[in-house]
Amino acid sequence: MSDEIDTRVSLDLDPEAAMLTINDYDDDTASYVGPAKLAFTEAFSSLRAIHDAKAAVVDDPTLNEAGQLLKVDDFARNRMLAKVYPLWDTASSSLNAKVEAWEKEMTKDVVSQASQMISGEIRAHFKALANDGQRHAAFRQAIESGDQVTASAVLGAPAMLSGFDEEMKALLLREYHERFNPGLAKRLRAVKQARDLIDGRMGVLKKEVAKAVGTIKIKGPSFDIHGKYSGEITPAQLRAQRDKSNKPFTV
Repeated sequence: MSDEIDTRVSLDLDPEAAMLTINDYDDDTASYVGPAKLAFTEAFSSLRAIHDAKAAVVDDPTLNEAGQLLKVDDFARNRMLAKVYPLWDTASSSLNAKVEAWEKEMTKDVVSQASQMISGEIRAHFKALANDGQRHAAFRQAIESGDQVTASAVLGAPAMLSGFDEEMKALLLREYHERFNPGLAKRLRAVKQARDLIDGRMGVLKKEVAKAVGTIKIKGPSFDIHGKYSGEITPAQLRAQRDKSNKPFTV
């Protein structure tokens, strides 16, 4: 976050504050979640620019309040459509692609590191255990102690040979890769959180744009597109009225 916090814009869109909500965000993962930070940075900067434009437009002597509102809204629409929204879409897509690719890596099959005879004996030992609870406990012990030979022997063959089913094997593969490929596991966690951050805060972004542009508050009756009393005139309503009034001037 910058030293001077801009209270006009929600802290939820501050790029530094947003990155701090990612548990595994550090020097090791910063480049992988870079698309998210870039998107938040552009969004935050654009929202500040919209607020600045709204403050400046009141000094334009050629525009009434409605004209000022439309000018700000045009600026906001152009900036969001040209820069911000494309960056958010790109960030979501690129981060999701990483998640999908790394999820496959985290569940891919492994090759047994022991000889065929030793691997067979290890699997036979697991299969002879009384139940899945004992098998999982034995596997977890191997994982926690860094015994890659035992773990890979269990996972390097069909699950039934060790007394597991294929669904359980998929879970064990995940545990294996998280233990013996911690860097990938960390990157995956960070990128997942960054993707969810981008997808989850799009609604906040759109609300902040609407807040920055504003409306015209009125005392008389005003109705939204659903016919409900709103007490304000929105840029969309003004634009519709302007376009309707411009029709007779179309060549």
